[in-house]
Amino acid sequence: MTNLLTMEQCPAPMALFDKKLCLLTASNAWYDFFSISKESIDKKLFFEILQKKSSSLSNALLYAQNTSEIIESEDFFYKSQNIAVWFLYKIQASEDGFLVYLEDISAKKENEKNKIFLAQTSTVACIGTWFFDVENDILEWSPITREIFEVPSNFIPTIEKTFSFFKEGIHIEKVINSINNAIEKGTSFDYEVLIITQKENEKWVRFRGDIEQENGHTKKIYGTLKDIDHKKNTELQLALKEKQIKSTKRALSENKQVFKSIFNSTFQFTGFLNIKGRLIDINEPALSFGGLQSEDVINKYFWDTYWWKSSDKEQKKLKRNFKKAAKGEFIRYEAKVLDKNKETVYVDFSLKPVFDEKKRVNFLIAEGRIIQEMVEARKKLKESEKLHKTLLELSPTGLVLNDALSGEFLDMNNSFKNSTGYTTQELLKMTHLDVVPKDEKNKELRALKEVLNNGKYGPYEGHYLNKNNELVPTLNTRVLITNSSGRKLIWSVIQDITHIKEKEEELLEVINVASEQNNRLLNFAHIVSHNLRSHASNFSMLIELLGVEEDVFKKVEIIEMLNSASSNMLETIANLNEIIAINTNLNIKTETVNLKEEIDEAFTNISELIKGTFTEVENNIPENVNINVVKAYLESILLNILTNAIKYKAPKRYPKITINCEHVKGFTILSVTDNGLGIDLEKHGHKLFGMYKTFHGNRDARGIGLFITKNQIEAMKGKIEAESELDKGTTFKIYFNENY
Repeated sequence: MTNLLTMEQCPAPMALFDKKLCLLTASNAWYDFFSISKESIDKKLFFEILQKKSSSLSNALLYAQNTSEIIESEDFFYKSQNIAVWFLYKIQASEDGFLVYLEDISAKKENEKNKIFLAQTSTVACIGTWFFDVENDILEWSPITREIFEVPSNFIPTIEKTFSFFKEGIHIEKVINSINNAIEKGTSFDYEVLIITQKENEKWVRFRGDIEQENGHTKKIYGTLKDIDHKKNTELQLALKEKQIKSTKRALSENKQVFKSIFNSTFQFTGFLNIKGRLIDINEPALSFGGLQSEDVINKYFWDTYWWKSSDKEQKKLKRNFKKAAKGEFIRYEAKVLDKNKETVYVDFSLKPVFDEKKRVNFLIAEGRIIQEMVEARKKLKESEKLHKTLLELSPTGLVLNDALSGEFLDMNNSFKNSTGYTTQELLKMTHLDVVPKDEKNKELRALKEVLNNGKYGPYEGHYLNKNNELVPTLNTRVLITNSSGRKLIWSVIQDITHIKEKEEELLEVINVASEQNNRLLNFAHIVSHNLRSHASNFSMLIELLGVEEDVFKKVEIIEMLNSASSNMLETIANLNEIIAINTNLNIKTETVNLKEEIDEAFTNISELIKGTFTEVENNIPENVNINVVKAYLESILLNILTNAIKYKAPKRYPKITINCEHVKGFTILSVTDNGLGIDLEKHGHKLFGMYKTFHGNRDARGIGLFITKNQIEAMKGKIEAESELDKGTTFKIYFNENY
């Protein structure tokens, strides 16, 4: 009691409230500070009066009910219109209730409103305060309120601007309705709503307001604004997590049922093993396969179960692989297990380790899929492949597999490798076009286009280049296929037709020879018919004249003419016999001779003729040129060609004979060039090598030399050509076959 009396005499504003916020006692200065008569008030209702005068102090008292800490802050109230009284208050808990000390700081706060708001709100758990004078339409914010709305310190708030910060929808509607109800009905409010700050940040706030009325009309609204974004988001996250947990639990329950359904309805065998190798669980298909019940196998070592008793080898293999899987290695292999009929069945078996968060093996999943049909099919496929490979390798026809787009070689048989001379390793580094002649690549590209468009092309003739860069004639057929991965491939059937081509060439040569022989036969028949008939007619006419002529001298003359005609006919028959001998002699003997030596010898044989005509000779034949010929034919050929070069010399220049040779495509070519009269080949070229054909009117020309020369050369599988120009000379080119 003494303390209570002492408090009343205290010169400072001081009061004691009980736990229910009823005023127990106060100093006289307390009543003076609030301009209240001590005798006129109900101490029980004093808190309500205080709420009207000072919202911060009354709120702090409410807050003090829930804490034992000392609360200090600042507040103000309007003593008269537009005159605010600022004070510092301190609330301290005691055994009886709360001691409240006041200190008038109006003088200090006259120019420090913002500082007062900041000190006030920072003390009360960072709660921003606001005050709205309804009658005067004055709105004041504390600094913390400004911080929450993220506005600058010079921002001047109005009730309309305040509304604009609250998020559209139920949030702004709650705030507007609460302010209207506070003004019209005098109701306080307390909401958690969303605001959009001036910096466009969205946050949750607790928006509270209490009213001060006079004569039933709201004069002022005191409120607080607290940033509860972190708390609210935490609550929302907790609620969301709780919802997710419930959903997860429900999903786990559903998944468990789904898993069990799938586990027991799948076609493959599935089981779970602990890290010691004991079977934890097994699905129904695996049990049905072995004709087992779960109690027959659960908690047994997996390798000791019925399925693996097909052989000790399979059990040992499983144990080895289990140890590897228990260390974290995925294992998969083909295994043999027993079915319920005790028959061995192939399965695609695997052991998959399952790890915990520390990367340790927690348990293992054992799976098996029946592959009996696949294994049997694979065996048949291997047998088929073996047969196919055997046929491929033994085939006399080349078989090649290429990539359709790149042309790279993928496979080929021995026939193709033997034909081209390449090894498998060499061909696998090459493409199809690498073995195609340059001038046939466009043809091969067109063939490829036809294959890609129509699926097949051929047969058609082409060539390959072998390892020695030699042409190999082939007959090709190409077929397009697509493998299991969708890759386009081309199988080529390549028949080496070198032998066929050689036979064709031989046949063509035989045909040409037969044709030529036939032409010769016809020509010979014509010569025989014409020449012998001429001689016979001449004989007949002379004999007829001899029979009617009476003059003895005339008869002698006719007899001399008969002798001359007889000599001519004998010469003709001799020439014909010589030609027949050349063309019918199949067993003529050949020998290798030195061409330069033979030519020198021929010049020696006609040396008197050369000297008598002042003929210049130039023999450019190298000493190492040898040819395989019938020596008698060569002597006759050289004699005819060389004597003709001198015989048909130009009248105004000395004759000159130049001899050269060269090698071209299997022939040694002898060139004999003179500077004689020359021949008009356009006029006489077609009959140059004919029998009894002469072109210069020489009395001793018989027209038989070149004919015999041509026959002799052709009998040795060679040929003769002539180049000539009138009054400039003639060149004869004699082709000696190097393979004769």
